[in-house]
Amino acid sequence: MPDSRRPGPGPGPGPGGADHRALPVIRYLDAVLRRASVPMEAEPFEPDWGDQPRSHKIYRQAPGFPLPDQVPHPAAPLGEALPGRPRPQEPGEGFTVPLLAGMLRHSYGWLSRRLRITADPGQGGREAYAHSAWARGSAAGGGLYPCEIYWVCGPGAGPLPGVYHYDQPAHALRRLAAGDVSPRVREALGSAPTAGRQFLLVTVRFWQNAFKYGEFSYHCVTMDLGCLLRTWQTWAAACGIGLRPRLWYDEPALDRLLGLDPATESVLAAVPLPWRGATAAKSDGPGPSQAPAPRVAAPLPERSRTVLRFPAAEAAHLAAAHDTGPPPGPRALAEAAAAVPDPPADVQPHTSAYAPVPLPAPAPLGAGVAEALTARRSSFGRFSAHRPMAPDELAALLRAAAAGRHLFPDEDGGEPSSHSAPALTRLAVFVQHVAGTPAGLHLYDSAAHALIPLSGPAPHPFLQRIYTLNNYNLEQAAAVLFVLARPHAVLAAAGPRGHRLLNAEVGAVAQAAYLAAAALGTGCGAALGFDYEAVHTALAPAVGPDTWPLLLLMAGHERPDRPRFDAPLVPHHPGPRHDLCPSYSPSPRTDRTGRR
Repeated sequence: MPDSRRPGPGPGPGPGGADHRALPVIRYLDAVLRRASVPMEAEPFEPDWGDQPRSHKIYRQAPGFPLPDQVPHPAAPLGEALPGRPRPQEPGEGFTVPLLAGMLRHSYGWLSRRLRITADPGQGGREAYAHSAWARGSAAGGGLYPCEIYWVCGPGAGPLPGVYHYDQPAHALRRLAAGDVSPRVREALGSAPTAGRQFLLVTVRFWQNAFKYGEFSYHCVTMDLGCLLRTWQTWAAACGIGLRPRLWYDEPALDRLLGLDPATESVLAAVPLPWRGATAAKSDGPGPSQAPAPRVAAPLPERSRTVLRFPAAEAAHLAAAHDTGPPPGPRALAEAAAAVPDPPADVQPHTSAYAPVPLPAPAPLGAGVAEALTARRSSFGRFSAHRPMAPDELAALLRAAAAGRHLFPDEDGGEPSSHSAPALTRLAVFVQHVAGTPAGLHLYDSAAHALIPLSGPAPHPFLQRIYTLNNYNLEQAAAVLFVLARPHAVLAAAGPRGHRLLNAEVGAVAQAAYLAAAALGTGCGAALGFDYEAVHTALAPAVGPDTWPLLLLMAGHERPDRPRFDAPLVPHHPGPRHDLCPSYSPSPRTDRTGRR
C-alpha cells in the first residue's frame, strides 16, 4: 500500500517573500550537498528491485496511431545545432508530424537494444540479453527515464485536436482526450495568443526514479529534464526551428488538464511548438476557464505494490509547483551569477597567477544530430589512458558543454535570456591525459576559449577519493569536468523554481557533452555520486566560497578490447562505431512494441 508520509501543500507567497517560499527547496538543496556525510533519509533506504515501477506509462484503452519511422533527419551538423540558435526562420517553416516524430524518436524513444560488460555493479545481469538495456538519445540519471511526454494538439496540425501521450516503446501517440484545449495551455503560460496552438508538456513520474534513489531522486530528475530539453533544442535548431522551453506557468492548472496528482507526477516544462503553416491563435469565443474540461483517459495503475513518499523531495517539489511568483529577470539572474561568468583575461580574482593556456580550434563536430543521438552512451568504467585525448578534442568538448548552458532564450520578456543574461554555471576541468596540455586544475574561459590554471589539488588521488561509487576509475579519464554554480544565489533570485532552472541547465550541459563525445568517437560519463563538500572545500579558494559543484563529467578514450552488442530498432539506423571496440549489429527488429 502507498506510504502515508506526505506533507501538506507547498507554501504560498506569504509575507516572507522569495526566501520564505523557497525555504523547503533551500533545505532540500542543503541536504543534497551534504549527502556524502549525512544520509538524506531519516531511515536506511534500499531499493526493492523486485517491486520496481514500469519504465513508462501505459494507456491501454486509449486509441492512437503509430508515428512514421521514415522521417527527414535534420540537415545541419551537430556542431552548428548544439548552441540551439537556429538560422533565421523563414515564413511557413516549423514542425510537421514527421519532424515531430523524428524528434520524439531520437530524444526519448527506444533506439536500440544494448548489451555490454561494464564495471557498474548496478548493471549486474545485463550480460544476458533478456536483461540488456534499451538505448535512448537523451541521458538520464542512473539509466532511469522518469519523463513522460504529452502533445497538446490544437487545430491545424493534422491529427484530431486533443491531448496525446507519447508511447515510447511503440513510437506511437495515444489520444487521451479529444477537443482543442490549447487555449487552456496558453492561459496557464500567461502568453495567449502568442504561443500558438501546439505544445509539448513534459511531466516527471517521481516514483520511477525515487524507488532507486529515494530523497535524492528529485535532484536527479530535474537534471534529466534539462537533458531532454537540450535534445529537443538541438534537433529543432538543426531543422532551422527555435524552441523556447517554459518553466514559469500555472503548474496546478496543467496538472489538472492531464489528470495528474502533483505529488506523484507533475508538469515540469512546457514547450510551444512553432508549426508549419500555423496562423496566430485567436482568442475570440468563450474563455478557456468557462469551457468544460475534457475527461482524460487513465493509465494502468502503478505496478509497484509499495510506493514510498519522500518528505523532503516532495516538499521541495510542491513549493515550486505552487509558487505564483514571476520569473526572474535578466538583471536578477546576472546578480545570481555574479561570481560565475567567465573571468576576463586580465582580471582573475581567486585564481592563481599562471598565464592562460590557449586551446586550439575545436575538432569539427560534423556528425548529424540523429547519428550523434543514436551513438550517445555512458562509458561506465571503460576509460583508458593508453591513448591521450587530442587537445582539439578537449577543445570541442568544452565548447559544446559551454554552449549547452544556454537553454532558455528570451521570449517577450517572459523567460531568462541566454543572450542578455549570463549562464548560471561554469566549468572547472581537471586535465590528466590530454596531449600537449598541462595537467592540473583549470577553469574554462569560453569567451577566450582558454584554460585558466588554478591552484588546487592534484587530480590523482583526489578525484578517486571524492568519488563515492566504484563504477569508474577516474584516474584513467583524460579530463574530468565539474559543473559549478552558486545555487543559493539562484534560489534567492528565482524563488522555488530556481532549483529546476539551475538543474535543467546542468542537465543541458551534460547532454551537450555527451553528444559532442559521440560525434568525436570518445567516451563520456556523468556522475552525481561524489562528495560535494570535499570538492567545494578544495575549489573554494579558487572559485569562491558560495560556488558549489553540481555534476561531474568524465571524458577520454576507452579500452579497445570491450565487446558490445547493439541491436537497432529503427530502419536505416546509423551503424555502431567500430573505432571504439568490436561490436555486432544484427538486422533491425520489426516489432516496435518492445515485446521480447
